Amino acid sequence: MSESGKETSAIPRRAFAILALLFVFQTLNFFDKLAFGVSGVPMMREFGLTPSQFGLIGSVFFIFFAVGGAIIGLSVVGRYPSKIILLSLAAVWTVSQFPIAFTSSIPVIVGCRLLLGVGEGAALATAMTAAYEWFPADRRYIPSALILQGLSAGFLIGGPLLTFFVVHVGWRSSFLVCGLLSLVWILLYAAVGKEGPLAGSKIPPAGATSEVPQTAIWFDPTVIGVILLAGLGYWVIGMSAVWLPPYLRLGLGYDATTAGWIISAIYLVQSPLLLLGSWITQSLHKSGLSARMCLGWSSGIAMLVSGVALVGAVLISKGAMQIGLLAIAFSTPSLTTIFIPVILSTIAPARERGRLIVVILAGTSVTAFFSTYSNGWIVGKFPHNAPTGFAIAFGLGGAILLLGALTSFLLLHPERTLVRFDRIRRGMDTGSSRASGSAASEQRALDRIEAAAPAASPTVPEF
Repeated sequence: MSESGKETSAIPRRAFAILALLFVFQTLNFFDKLAFGVSGVPMMREFGLTPSQFGLIGSVFFIFFAVGGAIIGLSVVGRYPSKIILLSLAAVWTVSQFPIAFTSSIPVIVGCRLLLGVGEGAALATAMTAAYEWFPADRRYIPSALILQGLSAGFLIGGPLLTFFVVHVGWRSSFLVCGLLSLVWILLYAAVGKEGPLAGSKIPPAGATSEVPQTAIWFDPTVIGVILLAGLGYWVIGMSAVWLPPYLRLGLGYDATTAGWIISAIYLVQSPLLLLGSWITQSLHKSGLSARMCLGWSSGIAMLVSGVALVGAVLISKGAMQIGLLAIAFSTPSLTTIFIPVILSTIAPARERGRLIVVILAGTSVTAFFSTYSNGWIVGKFPHNAPTGFAIAFGLGGAILLLGALTSFLLLHPERTLVRFDRIRRGMDTGSSRASGSAASEQRALDRIEAAAPAASPTVPEF
């Protein structure tokens, strides 16, 4: 039975308990990232780091984040239960935090950040995959949004909480707090976590004739569009995790406590936006609006609004309107983090779903390395005029977001991908048609499907 055939099944109570813990998992995930940002100014002062050096230390995290996540996705996901993977990742987080709390060595800090990157690269995608084991295809928008609420909560709670420890106890204490919280989560999930009924390993293989070749999956235009969109989105994630706190302090002149509360206010916008956006798109999708509109165009609009807002925030003067634009700029792209795994879970063969989501979301995060490092390099070019350096760096981020909007509008077309994969599975495709002659037949097949079932949501084929 396909996943779509289970849409009306009742969701077990355990699913919601696991969803709540996955929400906390993501909260702690962003606590770990934010701890480095809120500790940035006192850390630079203690060790005499320039903005460029601090940016380099922050950026190496994302290299291992991308590489570690991709390796885990290719070698582990699909071979072991999601519970084991999640507990292992959280254990790495815990181990990577404690040494920083007791060291005065830059190499130790760098080493721990590298280890944390390995542990966090596959975190979001694995959490999404674990949730999808309990929720069928047409009910994944809101669970995805709730998991991503953990990111909002990470900023909302982590901003003032970690800043409090930095100001009143010392910057090292923020890492100690993160390690202890991760340890508590491990104990809770060990007791509650379980593989769900829709886990890829529990879906029987349908036979060799139904398999979609890896080249067909990875070179599909929608998958390529998702890769580009995810990479461009991670550019902004790198900015927000490492450079937003220093921007508020050094670029705009706020004190540490005020900057912490501003970060919370910015991400307070994200929570209702994610829930409302996911509910609207899920409702429209179920009512018959195409996945291209609900997922592709919605992603483009989110990136477009975010890019315009970030450029606007750079151009106007300090004040409430600027903070509002920053809130829009750093909150709206999170909608694409809901849409991306939903797109992939819609088009991917069930047994490939987890691997595809983890590898793409982890691998594309390498752009956060370039974002974090380049922002530090740009700011470092203006040692006596930090506001100008930050304005240029954040303006570049706005342009990246606008490029993400263009990518979404042009490439994301899940229905067309489903038609293409279905043709391949049914043996209707040949090497020559894939190379040159398939576009017209694909379009005709797509037109027939849309004409025959205008009110039906695209379903996941049974692979």
